[in-house]
Amino acid sequence: MTPGETSGTTPPVGAPAPGRRRWHPSPGPRVASWLVDWLVVGVWLGVLTLVAFLTRGSWTADGTSTPTAGTLLATDLLVTLGTVVPYVLYLVLTETSGARATLGKRVNHLVVAGEDGGRATVTAVWLRNLVKAAPWQLAHLGVSRAVLDVQHGWAVAMVVASLALAAACAVPSLVGGRGLHDRVAGTRVERRASEPAGPVAAGQGW
Repeated sequence: MTPGETSGTTPPVGAPAPGRRRWHPSPGPRVASWLVDWLVVGVWLGVLTLVAFLTRGSWTADGTSTPTAGTLLATDLLVTLGTVVPYVLYLVLTETSGARATLGKRVNHLVVAGEDGGRATVTAVWLRNLVKAAPWQLAHLGVSRAVLDVQHGWAVAMVVASLALAAACAVPSLVGGRGLHDRVAGTRVERRASEPAGPVAAGQGW
C-alpha cells in the first residue's frame, strides 16, 4: 500500500477520523435539544408535584414552626434524591448508550463525543453531567431556604451561583464552543452527521 492509499477501514473508537467536517452544532439544534430534555424533566417534576400534593398533610402539619437544622437537611436530601439524582441518571444513561445522546439530542441529530471526536468515556460523561447538574442543585438549595424562610443570605448566594454556572455551561455552547461542563470533562456535543461514514455510524441510534 502506498502512502497515498487508505485501507478503507473505520478508525478505532477514540481516534479522530480524517476529513471530518466541522463538528460545531448551530445554536438552533442545541436549544431545541434542551427544550425536549426539559420537557422530559418537566414530566418527572409533574409526577413529584402530584405526589407532594397527595401527601401534603404529612409534611405541612407543623408548617408554622421554625425549621430545625435537621428539617433543612432532610429537605435538601429529599430534593436532591427526588430531582437532581434522577436528572443526572437520565443524562448519563442516555449519553453512555449506543445512541450517545439524550432524547433531545437524538431528535436534533446530536451526540456527545470525546474531545477528539471519538466516543466519550463513561467517566467523562459522568463528570460532564455532574457539572451540568450543579446549577440546578444550587438553585434547589437556594429556593428551599427561601421557601422555609431560613438562611436568606445563603439562599441568595446559591441562586446567584446557580445562574453564573448555568451561563458558563450554556452560553459557550450557543456560540460554537464548549460549555464549562464539556471543558471540565473533556467532551463536546457534535452534529451526528460529522461521524465517519459507514454502515454502523450512518444509522446508529435512530
